[in-house]
Amino acid sequence: MGLTGSPEPDAVLGRRRDLADQLGFDLERALMTVQEHGANVVTFHRDRPEGGQCVLSTDGLATDVPGQAIMTYHADCFPLLFVDSGRGVVAGAHAGWRGTLAGVTGSTVGALGKAYGTRPDELRVLIGPGICVRCYPVGEDIGAQFAARFGDEDRYLQRGDGQVRLDLEAAIRLQLEQAGVPADQTSSCGSCTREDARWFSHRGGRPGRFLSVIVAPGR
Repeated sequence: MGLTGSPEPDAVLGRRRDLADQLGFDLERALMTVQEHGANVVTFHRDRPEGGQCVLSTDGLATDVPGQAIMTYHADCFPLLFVDSGRGVVAGAHAGWRGTLAGVTGSTVGALGKAYGTRPDELRVLIGPGICVRCYPVGEDIGAQFAARFGDEDRYLQRGDGQVRLDLEAAIRLQLEQAGVPADQTSSCGSCTREDARWFSHRGGRPGRFLSVIVAPGR
C-alpha cells in the first residue's frame, strides 16, 4: 500500500482504490501522513474542511469532517486509531520507537483535546499490528532513553541473554495511561508483524507497507 520505493506505483494506487471502495470512503478526500518518525499531529475541522492531501512531516492526523478518512503506513511500527464517538472525531498515528520516544501517543491525545475538546477518558484506542517484544532487540542506549523519559521501565523493557528488548505496545499503553486514557479503553489486535507473514516487516525481511485507515462517522 506504500508508494515509497514501490516498483509498481500504479498497482499500489489501484489497491488503495479497491480498499476505499470496499470500506465506502472517498479516496480523493482522504488524509495521508508523510511520516518522519516524530510526534507532529495535524488536525482538520468540519467548520473549515479541506480536501484529500498528503500532510508533510507528520505522524498523526485527526479529523471531525464527516466521512473523511485518515491513512497511515506501517511495516513493524504500530498503527494507533483513536475515536471520540461523542464528537465524531477520529485520529490515526504511526508509532515506531522514535515516534514513541518523541511522544506521538501523548501528542495525539493532547491535540484532540486542544482541537475538539476531547477528554482523554472519552477516547477509545485500538493498537494495530506491530513488532512484538520477542522480535525487537534494541541498544541499551535506546532503553535508557525510554526509561529517562517515561519511567516505569519494567513495563516495556526486558533484559536477558545480554540483550535489551523493547515492548513497544506496552510503552504505548503506558503513555496512553499517563495521558489519562483509561486502560480498559485501549485494545489491541495482538499480531506481530515479524512473526505473522500477512504483514510487511523490516525486521522480517518483507519489504513494503501495509495501510491503516480510520474514517470519521457521518457523511
